Amino acid sequence: MILILLPGCDNLFFDDEDIAEPLEVYDAFYKELDEYFSFFPYLTQDFDSAYQANRVLIEQNPDQLIHSLNEMIQFLKDGHTNVFIGNNALSYNGWFDQYPANELPDISDYFSSYNELNNALSFGRLKGGDLGYIKINTFTGNIPTAQYEAIDDILGQLEEFDGIVIDVRSNGGGNSNNADLIASRFNDEPRLMFKRRTRLPSGRNDFTEWIDYHTEVYSGTRFTKPVTVLTNRRSYSSTEWFVSGMRTIPHVTIVGDTTGGGSGNPIGRVLPNGWSMRISNTQKELPEGYDFQYVGIPPDVPVWIPSVDSASGVDSILEKAIEILNQ
Repeated sequence: MILILLPGCDNLFFDDEDIAEPLEVYDAFYKELDEYFSFFPYLTQDFDSAYQANRVLIEQNPDQLIHSLNEMIQFLKDGHTNVFIGNNALSYNGWFDQYPANELPDISDYFSSYNELNNALSFGRLKGGDLGYIKINTFTGNIPTAQYEAIDDILGQLEEFDGIVIDVRSNGGGNSNNADLIASRFNDEPRLMFKRRTRLPSGRNDFTEWIDYHTEVYSGTRFTKPVTVLTNRRSYSSTEWFVSGMRTIPHVTIVGDTTGGGSGNPIGRVLPNGWSMRISNTQKELPEGYDFQYVGIPPDVPVWIPSVDSASGVDSILEKAIEILNQ
C-alpha cells in the first residue's frame, strides 16, 4: 500500500470529538511506538526529545495534535508507520518522492503483443526476439489469490521464450504470500532470502530470536531460463520481499534502481479516539548481513533513465534488461 501524505494538515476539518482529548491520543501514539517500533536502534536523532517538544505544543494548542502526529511520523521516516484519520493518512513518503521515477508512463512501443490479464498481472511479447514481459502491478491481498495464480497461465504461454522480463517498478507491495507464490514459479531450490525478528515491548533493543526465511519452490512447472527483474524506488514492502527472494536465484538478474527500503512488517493499533495506526514491528537482515530498511535493496545492474531518454520515450532500464537476456 502506498499512502499519501496529507497536504496542509493544519487546515483539515475533523469532528470535535475526534480531538477531544489530544494529549491522551498523542501519549497513546507514543506508547505504541515506544513498545513496538522496531527501528529505534537505527535512528540518529533523539525521538523522545521530539516527542516532548511536540507534547508541549499540544498542551499550548490542542488543535496541534494532527500536525504533531505528522511531525513524529516524518521524524521516523518509515513508510510502514502511519496514522489513519477517516479516509486520510499521515505518512512518510520520502522513501520515493525524493527520487526519480525511473519508469515511463507508456512503453507500449516495446511490445508486439500485450495483454492486461487482471488487476495484478499483465504480460506481453517484446519486439525483436523471443522474450516475454510480465508486469506485476501489486501484491495486495484485496484481490482474489486466483489473480496471482494466473501466473501459471502466463508462463504456459511464455514457456518457449528464451527469457522473461518481470517488471515490479512502482509496485508498492501488499501481501508477502502473493510475492512468494509468484517467486516460487521461477525457483529450483530453497535458498535463504533473509532472516527476520520481531520487536518485543520490554525494551527498544529487545527482539525475538532471528528466524530464517527461505524461498519457496512450486511443485508444478517452473520457468528456469534467464529472467531479469526491473526495480525502482517505488518498489516497496512486499515487493522487496519478492526481490529479496528472486535475487537469490542464479538465473535471475535485478536491474534498475535501488528499492524503497521498507523491511518492517507493520502491526495495527487503535488510538483512544478511534483513529487507527500502523507500526513497523520487525527487522529483516539479508544474507549479506544488513537490514535494507531505509537503504533499500540494490540491483545487480544499476540503471537510471536519463532525462533525455525519458523525453524520447526510451526506457533505459528495460533496454538494459533486454540486452542482458539477449546475451
